[in-house]
Amino acid sequence: MVKIFVLFAVLITVLCYAPNTVLAQQDTTPPKIEKIIPDVSEKVPTDLKEIRVVFSEKMMGVDIEFTGVPLGDFELADDGKVLVISFNQPLSPSKVYRLILGGREGYKNMAGIPLEEYTLTFTTEGPEPVTPTFVDITPVYVTGIERFDLANKLLYRVSENPTEGFNFPYYLFIPQGISLNKSIYLLVEACNTGPGGSLKSLERRTKALAEASHATKIAKSLKVPLLVPFFPRYVGKIYTHALDRDTLLIKEGDLKKIDLQLIAMIAHAQELLRHNDVKVNEKVFMNGFSASGTFTNRFTILHPTVVRAVATGGINCIPTFPTGQWNGTAMRYPVGISDVKEIAGIEFEETTYKRVSQYIYMGALDDNDTLPYPDAYDEVDAELVKSLIGAEMMPDRWDMSQSIYKALEIPAQFVTYENTRHEIKDEMIDDIVAFFKANAGDEIVKIVPHQYPSTE
Repeated sequence: MVKIFVLFAVLITVLCYAPNTVLAQQDTTPPKIEKIIPDVSEKVPTDLKEIRVVFSEKMMGVDIEFTGVPLGDFELADDGKVLVISFNQPLSPSKVYRLILGGREGYKNMAGIPLEEYTLTFTTEGPEPVTPTFVDITPVYVTGIERFDLANKLLYRVSENPTEGFNFPYYLFIPQGISLNKSIYLLVEACNTGPGGSLKSLERRTKALAEASHATKIAKSLKVPLLVPFFPRYVGKIYTHALDRDTLLIKEGDLKKIDLQLIAMIAHAQELLRHNDVKVNEKVFMNGFSASGTFTNRFTILHPTVVRAVATGGINCIPTFPTGQWNGTAMRYPVGISDVKEIAGIEFEETTYKRVSQYIYMGALDDNDTLPYPDAYDEVDAELVKSLIGAEMMPDRWDMSQSIYKALEIPAQFVTYENTRHEIKDEMIDDIVAFFKANAGDEIVKIVPHQYPSTE
């Protein structure tokens, strides 16, 4: 009997602790890239059809970032051990191309361990010199209010400064040719990197927005500085880049009150620019598209004293409505503002808000609807939008949104671009530039936008 008891006890011990032992011994080594085919350390021909990336083990997922690369399909082959990247047209001669794999932690092995970010560059055959197809400016690192060389340096990374009110860095792009003789506006573009990835990869995507994007083009055309804040967006329900309800409800940690952190960044950037003999106005221009457009739309309602003019596009046909109710139904934030004092401690300043120039635009073919996604709208807010504004994004919600703004006497200019999807075309950038130029004074001025031909 004693022997049986001892054997039973040993068996129980093995059963209880063996799983933990297995977990403790699980290999957490990240997968690696073993080889690139062809060898890209040498120049590659312009008629290259594909690149094969050989992993150390079977992989799953999709995660490629690129700019200026004529990518066709990319898929996992050979039982997930090889990534095949094909090109849909010939490469240009004498060019440096860049692909970034794993920046969003999208490639993982079967154990769920992500590939560490890997930068793949290759150069095509052709005469010297070679030029990159991407922009990668080395920023000047700034830690305080200091002098810098406006003549030669374009991009500055300003370190986080909790004492000054911001827990994350921001990027400041200063185009050549800005005037030192007259007051100009600081242009602010909220970041929109998408979710996921390491802080390093999230900040790299923020830097890319500051150095080469539609926002950079606008800043260059206006000859004004551009501020892009770095606020990380993690995978989950909190949609920081849209300044959603969950973001305003953050009570502790570095992401608490990012709207006020942005105001602190703006004040810091203005002081930094003035220290370098740049005359900047107290109020700012703000621009945004998609999530950053939604951020800008909502930020303007919360803090109208900060902004002079805003351009917001691709906002899913649901601008936040600067009212607490519609047709007798209360609209909480972010659909309306019935509870912004409760959740954000903010009193809506209607008179000041109505003095802000607004350019709100959508593509007629835009079908990028965030309403079904819980990180964008809670179920209660999604149902509220469907019942009050409309279930169909375009044209139902878009038309109703314009009607509500008009009924509230909000002097916003709404523009629909025909034959346009969720995108920003060159002519649209021209319109945004024209809008900001027209609204650099105290008056609200509407522009004549570009007309794309209809698909009908």
